[in-house]
Amino acid sequence: MYLPFVMLRLWGWPGFLAFMVPNVLGCAAFGFVLDRSRSRALAARLGWMAALFSAVTVAYQCWFAGWASATFAAPGPDLRTVLATAAPVVLLVLGIGLALRGDAFWRTAGTVVTLASPLVLLLPDAATGPELPEAAHAALPLPPLTLAFALPTIVAGFLASPFLDLTFHRAVQHAPQPRVAFATFGIAFTGMLALVATFNDPARGLPHAGLALGALWAVQLVFTTAVHLRELLVAPAGIRIPPAAAGALIAGAILLATPAFTFTTDPRLLAGEPTYLGILGAYGLLFPVLLLMEPRGASRTLVGVTLAGGAACYLLGAWEFSTYLMPIPVLAAVAWARAQRRTA
Repeated sequence: MYLPFVMLRLWGWPGFLAFMVPNVLGCAAFGFVLDRSRSRALAARLGWMAALFSAVTVAYQCWFAGWASATFAAPGPDLRTVLATAAPVVLLVLGIGLALRGDAFWRTAGTVVTLASPLVLLLPDAATGPELPEAAHAALPLPPLTLAFALPTIVAGFLASPFLDLTFHRAVQHAPQPRVAFATFGIAFTGMLALVATFNDPARGLPHAGLALGALWAVQLVFTTAVHLRELLVAPAGIRIPPAAAGALIAGAILLATPAFTFTTDPRLLAGEPTYLGILGAYGLLFPVLLLMEPRGASRTLVGVTLAGGAACYLLGAWEFSTYLMPIPVLAAVAWARAQRRTA
C-alpha cells in the first residue's frame, strides 16, 4: 500500500496503472488457474520456497512498520529510533496473537477488514512528514520508456508471487467456489488500490500520511503479518524453513528500519525508499527466478549466479532508474526454463 505512491510520483497515472492492473489480474487469476487438488500439489512441490515467501513477507511488513513510523509519524528526531524499533515489535506481538486463532475467526476478520477499510476516509487527514527537494520535482515524471523497461519485472513479480503465497493456496483449497472467491477478491482489491490512490499528494510527491492513511496501513500490516505468521506456524513439515532463518530475516528487517540504516540514492527518492525498493526485489527478482528455475532442476550454483547478476541489474534499475537492465535476469530465467522444456 505504499508502492502506488512511488509509482505515481515517478510516472504519474501510467505508473499507477502499471502497478494496479498486473497486481489485480495476477491475484484474481490464481483462483481460475488452480483448483484444490492442483493447489495442494503445487504447494507441496514448492516446499521451502513458499515458506520463504511468507517469512520474507513478514520481514517486509516489519521493516515498513518501523520505517513508516519513524518517517511519517515521529514528531522529532529523538523519537525516530524508538518508533522504528517499537512499531515492528508491536506488530509481531499482535501478529502472533492473531495467528493462533482458528479458521472461523479469520473468515470473519477478512470480511471485516475488507468492508471496514473504506471507513478510514471518515478520519482526519493531513500532509505530514518529510518533503522532497525541489530538484526532485523538476526531474519528474520519468520518461515513459523507463516505465516500459520496468514493466516486465513488475508483471513477473505480480504473476509469480501468488503461486508462492500460502495464504492464496489456503483460500483456494478451502473456498466453496474458488473462482467466485477470487473474482470477488479482485473486485475488492481494485477498490482498495483506488482508495489508496486518493491519499496521493501530487504537489509533494508523497502521500497524505495523516490519521486516515496511518489507520489503513496499521490494519493492513497487522492483517498481512498475522496471516503469514499463521502459515509459518501451521504449514506441513515439507513446507518449512528453519525458524532461525525466518527469525534472522525479521531481525534484519527491523534493524534496517532504524534511522542509522536509512539512506537515499537519488533526490527523487525519499530517504529509506531505496531500501523499500530493494526489499521489493524479493518479489520482482528472487521469487520469479526461483519459481522458474528451482522446480525444473536448476543447480543451486546456476540459480545463485542468476540471482547475483540479477540483483545488480535490479538495483541499478530501482535506485538509478536504469530500468533497461531490470528485465535481464527474469528473461534469462525464462529462456533457461524454455530450453529445459524443449530438452525434457
